[in-house]
Amino acid sequence: MPTLIPAKSALPPLLKAAQAHAQGGRFAELLAECRSITSAYPNDVSALLDVSALLSSFGFLTPARECLERARVIAPDDLRSLVNLANLARDSGQHAQSRALYALLLARLPQQPVIRRNAVVSLEYDPEVSDPDRLAAARAWGDWAVAQAGGVRPRPLVRSASGRALRIAYVSADFCQHTVGLLVKDILQSHDVTQVTVFAYYAGQLKDWVTTAIAGSCQMRDVAALNDTALAELIRQDGIDVLVDLSGHTAGSRLTVFAHRPAPVQVSWLGYFATTGLAYMDAVLLDEWHAPPGAEQQFVETLVRLPAGRLCYQPVPFAPALSPPPCLNNGFVTFGSFNNTGKYNSRVFDVWAQVLVSVPNSRLILKWRSFNDEALRQSVTEAFAERGIDPERLSLRGPSFHADMLQQYADIDIALDPL
Repeated sequence: MPTLIPAKSALPPLLKAAQAHAQGGRFAELLAECRSITSAYPNDVSALLDVSALLSSFGFLTPARECLERARVIAPDDLRSLVNLANLARDSGQHAQSRALYALLLARLPQQPVIRRNAVVSLEYDPEVSDPDRLAAARAWGDWAVAQAGGVRPRPLVRSASGRALRIAYVSADFCQHTVGLLVKDILQSHDVTQVTVFAYYAGQLKDWVTTAIAGSCQMRDVAALNDTALAELIRQDGIDVLVDLSGHTAGSRLTVFAHRPAPVQVSWLGYFATTGLAYMDAVLLDEWHAPPGAEQQFVETLVRLPAGRLCYQPVPFAPALSPPPCLNNGFVTFGSFNNTGKYNSRVFDVWAQVLVSVPNSRLILKWRSFNDEALRQSVTEAFAERGIDPERLSLRGPSFHADMLQQYADIDIALDPL
């Protein structure tokens, strides 16, 4: 008797059920649902890509990679699986593999914006890439973006600000409960409305309480459906004096709009930590910690160091109360990092292992969504073991809801940054 293939119309409800399990933190059910989908649609490239994207977004890198490898066998000319494999390699700290895959992708699709953007930002995670090479790659992206936007443009006329408010606009796909949205919302609310008229060009899809707060403090424009030319024209029509990019080369970026030079002054801030490579960016706002002396040579932008720091954090309404250092009860010091595992490499492990060796009986908590992946957990544990660190001194934690994540900071005495 032949095997019955489910109707294609059954796939969206199955994916929706898997997404509901993921968002509810029911990861065993998520994995079971995804296995059911890939068993029912073993040769459906779109289904495999959708399942892989869902699994990787919740840290299950190994089964996500298996889906992509299967899709690649079925449709070797469909480069979507290769793009996602490059991203998975980066997220799991396999930077040489990620670099090789992106070189292959750039050779095949040199004009593809997302591939070019991802290739640039991936180099920032790669410890084998030199600063001059990173700068050269960013500059090459900037030259490409200018060419795509129609070629070199003069600076727009700077209008006199006498007798009127300065018009400042921020561009982001993250005006929601995202790190950027949470950090910028109070800045927007603090502008002096007698001196400044504020715009927010929102290129994202998700709308939540942060979106509402931002929209209430400025003129928000929903620009997700606009292409670069249309968005640049809207910015010109709004008469923006200073245009601020909050994304750099990260996901959802609209940095290519800045290559159209729609505003007389253009600035990079907050959501990116390196040069954009775009000659039309007049400044990048950093601080002495993110840009120590000599960092100027790594930027095409003028480097402006904010004296009090480049970030302004206000606790979210559901933040837990402050707690005493856990070492007072534990009797040992706990270090921790809740950073992206894509920032891990052998040099980071070397330094962190030295920290643990230098502080006897200390512990290390590492937390990121990809610690849902057993293979990554094992590789990180082995990396520390090779450096003489007993696995019992490590706590590797997967994703959690925002409030729970904040609560877990109470388990840490001293936070570590992998960069």
